Amino acid sequence: MQIERLPNGGKEHLRLSLRGELDALTAPKLYEEISRLVQEHPGLQKITLHCRDLVYLSSAGAGILLMCMDNFAPKGITLELAEVQPEVYNILDLLGLTKLMSVSHA
Repeated sequence: MQIERLPNGGKEHLRLSLRGELDALTAPKLYEEISRLVQEHPGLQKITLHCRDLVYLSSAGAGILLMCMDNFAPKGITLELAEVQPEVYNILDLLGLTKLMSVSHA
């Protein structure tokens, strides 16, 4: 999986693009990258993961998204998923994550 920082987020909004597969092998990389960026950006309020190029999401990947949400919410940081492909959205919906975080379709 590739993670790319997108411009125009501002200092309170971090925008990342995800490409490839979010599974047991790649999920820790995503968590480490987001954690690092949260530490580097005090005052961060929102993280948007643009998922247009995310082609696969495993239960481990979904678990990392939930862990990010749970760990960063006490710091006042919300997590949202944007441009989610139908296949990935269906997995998120099946697991109930669409009720816990903002998820928008591609």
